Amino acid sequence: MMRLKIFFTLFCMVSVAMAQQPGKMIKKFFPAPDVEINTPSFQQKGYIHYEELIKYVEKTIAGKDYISLQYIGVSQKGKKIPAIVFRKNKNAKAKVMFTGRVHGDEPGSTEALLFLLDRLINDPDVSGYADKLDIAILPMINIDGGDKLRRQTAGGLDLNRDMSKLATPENQALRGFFNDFAPDVELDLHEYNPFRVDYLKYGKFGVSGYADVMFLYCENPNYQKPLKNFVSKTYLPLLENALDENNLTHCKYFTSSEQNGEVHLNMGGGSPRSSATAFGLANTVSLLIEVRGTNIGKANFKRRVYTAYLIALNTLKTADEKAAEIRSAIKKSTEANTDIIVTQRRTEELRTIPFIDIHENKLIDVEIPVRDVAKRKKGIVRKRPYAYALMPNQTILADKLRDLGISVETLDDAKSIDAEAYIIKDYRESEEKFEGFYEQIVKTDIIQKKFYLPKGSFIVKMNQRNSNLAAMVLEPEAENGFVRYHLLPVKQDEELPVYRIMNNY
Repeated sequence: MMRLKIFFTLFCMVSVAMAQQPGKMIKKFFPAPDVEINTPSFQQKGYIHYEELIKYVEKTIAGKDYISLQYIGVSQKGKKIPAIVFRKNKNAKAKVMFTGRVHGDEPGSTEALLFLLDRLINDPDVSGYADKLDIAILPMINIDGGDKLRRQTAGGLDLNRDMSKLATPENQALRGFFNDFAPDVELDLHEYNPFRVDYLKYGKFGVSGYADVMFLYCENPNYQKPLKNFVSKTYLPLLENALDENNLTHCKYFTSSEQNGEVHLNMGGGSPRSSATAFGLANTVSLLIEVRGTNIGKANFKRRVYTAYLIALNTLKTADEKAAEIRSAIKKSTEANTDIIVTQRRTEELRTIPFIDIHENKLIDVEIPVRDVAKRKKGIVRKRPYAYALMPNQTILADKLRDLGISVETLDDAKSIDAEAYIIKDYRESEEKFEGFYEQIVKTDIIQKKFYLPKGSFIVKMNQRNSNLAAMVLEPEAENGFVRYHLLPVKQDEELPVYRIMNNY
């Protein structure tokens, strides 16, 4: 009974907070921009549905032979996933890919990409980018969830927790398109919930997220410095300047969690289970944005859509003006031969974070413990191998690697090799399921071993563009690897059928 009372109280408090969202808070902090947006959701009460989207796209691109509407796969309910591709110049300076509606309850992402599509065709100040760049727009990845305004897929999985396991047909299609299109720049558009239950602990009626947009970029320690520096020192500042010029607010991405009654903020991201890192580790300029938008209905919808559009537009501008720098950063990152950081240790510090006090309708500073991915300490560090080897019976892993865009060779003849083998010295299984499976959490010892690698074994060489992603799924202790995700079942004290070849054989 007490738990029900607490839940009811929290529900009422959140309702009070949201009731204030459409009024004085919007007027003070989120006024609508003075722009005209005529995409479908602005012509109706609700949001665009899948069938309406396809009709709108077909009508918009009709007669434009340099634009194609492709279908890259099907959803779990059998709906074809669309991709709109601009190819006008055989010598395009760069390739840019946009994805939206990975989460079905984030409709602003779809609308922003439809507005981008419209401007690329009808606005002379924007259409020039299609003359110089190859552009792919994927406006609705999670069609089944989108039509129901539901975050998860029809099967109940979160697509942005499945970017390395690829357990869903939607992500298999998305990754397949990404591999084939091979973008230099990838921008994934999302929306975030500014009214979290955790925020009720602050102020009289709680606080709200203040930023129009939060930036989530790849902070995995294996994201190489040339690309990391380009994102942090060139790309992000250009986006931030564009937002500042339009009086739009921004900050680094964070979410909240509660431990022992205390709220913590988890800031940044470095996990290949989500798009920013999954695409970043393919040596791509990769960014995910979270626009302030979920759980507030259509409140400040024009501002939300324009914010996301402005970032997409300036992403094209960056790709156009900085194409040579991007290519150089990708080349240097691909050629890097750095050690592999397999695990990291979290750190925590008190920081002062701005929020909107709902009752006072003003910005306040909240002192709160923050775990920033950028501040993590190195854990397990291993020398980068020349290649990984998998036994011939590991066809599931080999196929999954190929699905991720990783080049996998097959041995024609048995070879005698010196390699490092993993021995499981500590094994435990998670108490709760994560996205439908129990995680295997292991520690290993590495031993030197000389043996014959059988004919039909799989070889993953580490001189390829996707090498860092390969390491993050093949190292057994990796937080989002094949062992952790139970794609490779293991037992205590056993030798894994995955080996590290340290020298050219």
